[in-house]
Amino acid sequence: MQINLKAHRVNRKQAAKIALLDAVVWLWLHQTNYDSLFTESFIDPAATLAIPGPIISIALVIGIGWARWDRIPKAVRIGVALTATLVTLGLVLEPLVAPSATLHAALTLLFVVICTFTALLRLETLAKCDDFSTLSVALSGSLLLFYLLDLGLLLVPRAVYDACIVGAPLVMLAGANNPAPRSTRLGPLPKKVRLSSPIVVPCLVGFATGLVVALGTVSMATSPSELFTHPAPLFLISQLLFLLLGVITAFGLDLRKATYFALINLCWGAGVTIGMIGREHFIPLPDPILVDLSSFVCLLTLVGFFAFSGIWVNTLGRTASMSRESAVEDVARKAGLTKRETEVASLLLEGRSLRIVQQELFISEGTARTHAKRIYAKLGIHSKQELIDYFKQNLPH
Repeated sequence: MQINLKAHRVNRKQAAKIALLDAVVWLWLHQTNYDSLFTESFIDPAATLAIPGPIISIALVIGIGWARWDRIPKAVRIGVALTATLVTLGLVLEPLVAPSATLHAALTLLFVVICTFTALLRLETLAKCDDFSTLSVALSGSLLLFYLLDLGLLLVPRAVYDACIVGAPLVMLAGANNPAPRSTRLGPLPKKVRLSSPIVVPCLVGFATGLVVALGTVSMATSPSELFTHPAPLFLISQLLFLLLGVITAFGLDLRKATYFALINLCWGAGVTIGMIGREHFIPLPDPILVDLSSFVCLLTLVGFFAFSGIWVNTLGRTASMSRESAVEDVARKAGLTKRETEVASLLLEGRSLRIVQQELFISEGTARTHAKRIYAKLGIHSKQELIDYFKQNLPH
């Protein structure tokens, strides 16, 4: 239940795969959301419907929370990838085949919905990295590949550029059979944890990052000479740090990742929306101030992760663990288990063998086996799997 920042051997193969998938999806999101060759031709920036974004994000948070998803179902990932490609293709073909204001508005609204899901799936893809070192390498590689892919698109004929943008979302199919790890903690987070720094800070950072990105009028490079200024590297680094903070915190607290990622994605979208409204109705901020704001967001994210991770995550991880243990004790007491039988049941629920139970509780293996038999008899079950299922069904959700 804690973030481990110690050096591990980096899983280079996994880091390279995640970096490539993330870079392609990231490039697609930027090319289709900000001023680029694609948006200049096929999407009116004024009609990208910024307001429905947070509304869709709120619906997504509620939907995932109601469904109690711990990770996004395979069918959703496949559906999002295919729909994103079809919508992008529709935006390309609509003005050429059947120009229609109604059709364009419908495609644009569907595009906003799909972008919200895609941003969520991007976070879940990063969550497949099995340790901090691999995730850091993957994110660094993603930034490098983002620029290389962007440069490649600027050097190819326009028809190839359009084809790459249309087909980019299909890379999400590559990870459909490899879901992010499940959370092992049972039951809801206690209120103390829900309102704690590790959950609140990433949400605030996401809001601030989205706000600065929107105020900075991010655009994509339209020539190789603009590559490192559109968008500015500082904006991209802010986003990467925000993703790093969110993914690692989710692992550190063993949160239900789909719900948590939907929440921080909502905060990002809210920041973007307010930034766009401010940019539209108020005096634009000078570039030097925007640079200072971006620097502050980067610094805030770094401080939020490195300075607090060892304090907040360890402490709140223990709080969440204690909440689970208390719930297990309540179920055991109602089932008539003794204190010792409850201790044995708790260890069995963690996947420990009878030999480990014996060592943990300083009892003989025969005594451990006797306790297990009595537990099974009182609960009317016959195996460890049935024990796990019994507590899953009876613990509060």
